[in-house]
Order: sequence, then C-alpha cells, then structure tokens
Amino acid sequence: MTSYLLADQPSVPEGHRERAAFVHRDRAVTFAQLDDAATRFAAAAHAAGLRPGDRVLLLAPNAIETFEVLVGCARAGLVAVPVNWRLSPSELAAVAADAGARLVVVDRSLAHLLWAVVDSGVPLLTLGPQFEQWLADAPARRPAVEHRPDDVVLQVYTSGTSGRPKGVLLTNRNLATKVPGVTPRWGLGPDSVSLLATPLFHVGALSWGLAGLHAGATTILAGDASSTTLLGHLTDDAVTHTFLVPAMIARLCEEAPEGSSFPALRTVLYGASPISAETQAAALRLFGPVLHQVYGLSETTGSLTEMVASPELPADSPLHRSAGRPYPWIELEIRDPATGERLPANTFGEVWTRSPQNSPGYFGLPEETAELLTPDGWLRTGDGGHLDDDGYLFLTDRVKDLVISGGENVYPAEVEAVLRQHPDVADVAVFGLPDERWGEVVAAAVVARTALTAEDLVAFTEGRLAGYKRPRTVRFVDELPRNAAGKVLRRVLRDGALEGSPA
Repeated sequence: MTSYLLADQPSVPEGHRERAAFVHRDRAVTFAQLDDAATRFAAAAHAAGLRPGDRVLLLAPNAIETFEVLVGCARAGLVAVPVNWRLSPSELAAVAADAGARLVVVDRSLAHLLWAVVDSGVPLLTLGPQFEQWLADAPARRPAVEHRPDDVVLQVYTSGTSGRPKGVLLTNRNLATKVPGVTPRWGLGPDSVSLLATPLFHVGALSWGLAGLHAGATTILAGDASSTTLLGHLTDDAVTHTFLVPAMIARLCEEAPEGSSFPALRTVLYGASPISAETQAAALRLFGPVLHQVYGLSETTGSLTEMVASPELPADSPLHRSAGRPYPWIELEIRDPATGERLPANTFGEVWTRSPQNSPGYFGLPEETAELLTPDGWLRTGDGGHLDDDGYLFLTDRVKDLVISGGENVYPAEVEAVLRQHPDVADVAVFGLPDERWGEVVAAAVVARTALTAEDLVAFTEGRLAGYKRPRTVRFVDELPRNAAGKVLRRVLRDGALEGSPA
C-alpha cells in the first residue's frame, strides 16, 4: 500500500472490477466505472486550469458522484471540501469564504443555496447531465501530478459545537494510516454489503465509505435516514456492515417491528455522540452482539479507539460504557488540561493522542493549530475522561462543557444518565449557567414524553445526585439542537437560556 490511498482507489483485484462499488436508489456503479469517472474528473479539472492545492467545494447530499469527486480530486492533487448543506446560508457563506474554492460541484436540489456559497467568477459544475458531459469530454488519463504523503487531500469542517467551524486538513498519510488499519478490524471484505446512512461531509461517514471502497465491498448509500428506509436496507439487501449514530440506533430500536432479525448483520459501528445505557441495551437485543463503539474526531481522521461488544461480557460490566482501547498505532494519554502533566489511571483529565492519523492542523488558522497540537506531536482533543487500569477509555464530556459549581466538578453526562432514568424523559442535555454565588449552576434541557414538571424532575434526583449536581434550572423543549453527526449543541442551549428564549 502506498501513502496515496485516496488517489489510488479503487484498488480491488482485477476480477472484482465489474462488481458494484456503490449503489444509490436505482443506480449502481462498478469499481471499474468509478475508476474511470475519477480519472476523467482529474483530467477535466486539470484541463480547466485547476492545479495542486486548489480547493473543490462539494455541496451535495450523499451520492455516488461524491466518491468520484473525492478520488478524482486526489488524483489531480486537489483538495476536496465536502460541505454541510444543512448549515444556514450565513454559515455556508462563512465556510465557502474560508475555503476559497476554485470550483464548486453542486447537486441540483441545493442550487438555491448557491448565492450563499459562490463568489462571482468561481465556476459551477452541476451534478446530472452537465457533470456527466464534463466527464465524457475528458480523456481517460490521469494528469501528471506528483503525490507526497503530507499532501492535503481533504478539508473537513468541524461541526462548530463549541464555536465557528474550522477547516480540518487531512493528508495522504492520515488516510493511508487510518483506512487500511481499520478495514480488517471492522471485518470489511469483498463479500461485504455495507450500508452508509450518515452525511458524507462528516469524517465518520467518509472513513466508513473509504474503508468499504478499500476493502472491495459493495456500499449502499441510503436514500434517506428514516427508520423505514434503513430497516428496509438491513432486511432486503442483506446488509452485513453499517455505521450509525446513537440517535439513529435509538429510532431503529423504537420502530423496528416486533420479531425483527437481521441474520446477515455482522458489524454495527457507532459513534459521534454518547449512547444511553437504555439504547445500548435495546440495540444489543435488536441486533445481537455486533456493536462496535468508536471514538474519534475530525482532527484524528475519525476513530482512534474501539470497543467491540462481546457475548461473554457480563451485563453489569462497566466496559459496556467504555469507548474501548486505542488502535495499536495510536498513543493515548490522559493529561491535566491546565499543566499538560500526564495523569495516572482512573484520574479525570483531557484525552491526548499522538499518531499518524493526527491532522496537521486547521486551514489558515495558525493560532488554533498551535492550541490543538503540541510541538512533540500530541493532539489535545478537548474531551474529558479517564483510562482504567487496563487501558480502556471512559469519556465524560468536553472539557469546556464541564460545569464547576462551588468549586466542584459536575460532568453533564453523569447528570444526564440519572435524568434519563425518569420514565417521562425522552431526551436530555445538561449544561452550565453563570451564577453569582456558585460560579455556575447545573441546567437541563429536557424532551418529555408526557406532562412533566421541573419540580418533579428535580425531586427525582434526590438521593441519586449530590446536591451541587442537581439541576437548578429545567427547560422543556420539543427537541434538542443537534448537528449532522447527532452531537447536542450545548452552546445553543446555553446561549438560548442566557437570552431567555426557548432553548
């Protein structure tokens, strides 16, 4: 395997090239067709004047063309920038301005957003007949481009859960470390049928799709993320592998018909946000012992730890709540967030990691990059947690989400776990609010199943939480604000509470 994984895909044996690489709705593309389309995209981009290092903005829902663009950009030495099309127009405009794209590839269904994305003079390429003609007119010959391990091939924007989105740079080396390393661990191979249902502007979905491509699997791109659609794929297409976020798993567990079974299913990878104990238990009942919990960031090219479900693991084992152990090529430590000092096992601190998966930093943001990376290569994740004596990682919350009330640390995840035990709580997020006396107090935003009062909910926590951990403010909302990866936007809740508007 070279250090240019994305540019060299698909790398399946000759005998597999006529098998379906991707299926989306009623369209299928073989590995050979994908290879040809990616080469033609690279040649057409080069003929249009784009040169190595130029950015290509991709504004499209999940589609087969996404991979043709990703691989084609890498072959031409370009940087693909998949954009979250769910952002508001002002947020899209900020991302587009930051990226400075030389070409915008857009799906026709999102053309109404172009005014927020495109500066005058930036060429547009619309998926559909125009895109197909662009490829058809190009030679099936790769441009002569020198590839290097540290060349940036992807620019993935952070979700902005703690501030404005930042462009995370991912290199040939990052991808060539991550994808071949995890593919066998996830059991992906040429006989696999992989379901991809999460957005391809997120690093988790990108990693999953590229792993399937690298393995020679057939990847089905779900038409939408509804439970009906996903259950149909899992059943009718004999899906063997899929990557989901906990919110999707929860909906599947709630809506799957009684007696549902998925005998072909071998791996359900999940991550991007915490999973409740109730959802995890329900998923084990529905899917069986096929769950793989992963933890990672955009800045680490996705997952860096993994916890594999095992039928031998006792039901009361604390390891069910673990994010698992780091991959063999990953260094992982818990450090004091203030001093950077390495902390012993079972001590809370900030998760630090060092590996070839680490991004070289943020696009055009040297100060933020210096805050992210230490001179000796460690990456500060901003996540809080601890390692047990056997090296298993247990996450609590973002370090910045830690609530310090009267000098005591309150971990939102701990409070949320207790509040979720109330039978009328469907969803909950805990955050801190400023307080003159205590510095901060605990607040909760709650999605209730039935009529529920703040007084009843706070009373429920008596005897279950220390006094300083009990919510002082409870706000009822129809749903929690989440980003495309399913992470709760605590900043939105906090800002809404401070402004007095509905959270």
